[in-house]
Order: sequence, then structure tokens, then C-alpha cells
Amino acid sequence: LGIAGFVTMLWLRAYVMLLVVKASRPLQAGASAGTAAALCLLISIVNRGVESGGGQGVGYGGSILDLFVHYVTLLFKFATNVESPGPLQFSAIVLEAASLFFMLYVFITESEVTKPPAIDEEDSCPLIDLDEEGFNTDGLTEQEKEKFATCLALQQKAQNTLQTMEENKKINEDEEEKKEDTGSSGVFM
Repeated sequence: LGIAGFVTMLWLRAYVMLLVVKASRPLQAGASAGTAAALCLLISIVNRGVESGGGQGVGYGGSILDLFVHYVTLLFKFATNVESPGPLQFSAIVLEAASLFFMLYVFITESEVTKPPAIDEEDSCPLIDLDEEGFNTDGLTEQEKEKFATCLALQQKAQNTLQTMEENKKINEDEEEKKEDTGSSGVFM
């Protein structure tokens, strides 16, 4: 059961990661099918082993599902034992159930995949180089003039940010050169 859980965990992780990077449906289907094939082969092998029993006349059922039910029953029995309780075992059962619930929820709804917000033409600035002198605002309405002023302010803020970033980069490069010059001039013999 540990190996089956491990393969299932790998499949879920791969599926969720493919959702996060917004992979194509064929890629998601291919990755899922390959992992599901490995899981089916694994379950088939375990089923044959469970069906044949332990060799001493002791068996846990006819399939891996019977084995799984027996396993969960034992876990729950020992986790809730009055004489020797297992709070961590019980916590593991509850946390695993919660994990499976939320993974199933994501799997069914794909709620973690979000589409980028649509651009509202009314709130966006045009992709032109805004220039106060080169743009005639005489024929614009008050709302369009306000939008133009906002776009100019945003453009100026972006230019200031870029200029600050370039200045910081230059300062960092100068400091690195000073460190290199100081390090190479102090050669000891």
C-alpha cells in the first residue's frame, strides 16, 4: 500500500504542477495516463499476491481493496485503543482524509487555475508613447483628459522606477569593481 500511495502521490503532484504551469490538455493526459498505467500494473501485481494469500492459509481478502479496508481498520483500531492510544496515528488518518478531500476538490474543479484578468479598455492606457507636447487634448472630454493625465503620471512613475533601477545597478557594479580592485592589489608574498 505504501508504494501505491507513493505512486498516487507522484501522479497528483505531477497533475497539480502541470495545472500550475497551465500545461496543455494533451500533456496533462499523457502524464496522467503514464502514471495511471504504472499504478494499474502495481495494483494488478498486489491483487494477485493478496488473492493467493500468505502461504500459511492466512488471507486478507480477494483484492487490494479488501487489504486496504483491513489496513485502515487496523490503523483506526490502534489509534483509538483505550489502553494505548495513538494520537499521532489518529491525526495521520484525519490529515490524510483532509488531504484527499482537497486534492479531489482541485482535481474535479481545477479551482487553482486562474485565468489572467481581462483588460478593461476603460481603465487601461493606450500603448503609445504619451507626450504632453505631442498630444492635443483639446477635443477630449473631461473623462478622457483625466485618463490621459493618469496615463502620463503612470508613464512618469515607470520611467522614474527604471531610472532608479539603473542607478542602483551602476552603484552595485562600481562597488563590485572596488572589491575586485582591493582584492587583487593586496597580494601577499
